[in-house]
Amino acid sequence: MKTWKISKKLRITQQRCILFLILVITAVLIMAWNSRGFTNWYRLHIFPIWTNLLGRISDWFSGSVGEILILAGICLVLLEIVLLPLFAVRRSRFLKYRTWNFRLLCWIFVYIYGTETLNCFVMYHASTVEEQYFQQKDDYGREELIAAYTQVVTKANELSNKVNRSADGTPVYDGSREELYEQCVKAMQAQGEVYPYLAGYYPDPKPIRASHFMSQQHLLGIYFPFTMEANYNTVMYPVNVAATICHEYSHLKGIILEDEANYFGFVACTEAEDIYLQYSGYLSVLGYLARQVRTSVPQEIRQTMETANEQVCKDDVFLTQEQWKQVENKAVFSTETVNKATNVFLETNLTMNGVEDGIHSYSRVVRLVVRYYAEKRE
Repeated sequence: MKTWKISKKLRITQQRCILFLILVITAVLIMAWNSRGFTNWYRLHIFPIWTNLLGRISDWFSGSVGEILILAGICLVLLEIVLLPLFAVRRSRFLKYRTWNFRLLCWIFVYIYGTETLNCFVMYHASTVEEQYFQQKDDYGREELIAAYTQVVTKANELSNKVNRSADGTPVYDGSREELYEQCVKAMQAQGEVYPYLAGYYPDPKPIRASHFMSQQHLLGIYFPFTMEANYNTVMYPVNVAATICHEYSHLKGIILEDEANYFGFVACTEAEDIYLQYSGYLSVLGYLARQVRTSVPQEIRQTMETANEQVCKDDVFLTQEQWKQVENKAVFSTETVNKATNVFLETNLTMNGVEDGIHSYSRVVRLVVRYYAEKRE
């Protein structure tokens, strides 16, 4: 009888804890939707706790913990599908584990809901970098766009002849992978002097084992809120790595909007001392600016503008043709199917969190880069 009472008390306590945590997490999310001041305070003072706690725990492991947890989650779903009919049979030997299984699933739900909400969804409602740090907030004109594009393409052309290259002409970093990580951390921490939320601790970025599948999704990197890890694609063209790491690092500091993460990846790299990082940074936004120029600037004016040299054009790629062949050879599903599914997921996630233009918001980095150069000229 005594054991039964203890078990009942423990079960009730667990139920109350789960309900309490769900209510608290939901309350924080509701406050974020309704108070930008609260969200800014949360990002600056509370969010770093999760980066320092979960980020340091994940940093003990050389590989991506989030990737392992996703695989474990898939296995758990398959296991639950098998167990579900067994739990439904009244005389099944598995019946006594049904309650225990339900509690486990509840705790898993709380962890996922909590980390996704507190480490991701809330930050969608913080003030933008343009609202907080840019003096001019009105739209830019053609002249400002041309000036920004010219700055980026000129620097890219210049640096393309300065970076180290392998025998086949691929840009290579003059140092170890760990040294590249250190330079990325240094670049981001330097930005913390201007943008306080970027200051502080950064864990090592994590290479993704399933990078071929990641390439099918056209993803250079990914941020895992449930492990606080910045992950990057190891298959992509190597000069993309530095800007991608800095992009994902910005997510670890509460910068969730993709255009802003693109912007901080650009600024951190281009203002770094390392030439390789600078080149990576300029290339990371060159495509966005070039597309906007083709859309907004008449052809007769474009013909008189600076253009990317042959080497820059070769380097400004996600994957080379040879890399795409490797990806396709290892593909389980077609790249078109995987990419469409990823786009639907990203579009849904962004629109549900108040980003009305969905995945098109990535290209808003053009506005930020134009404003960045406009304010430097003033």
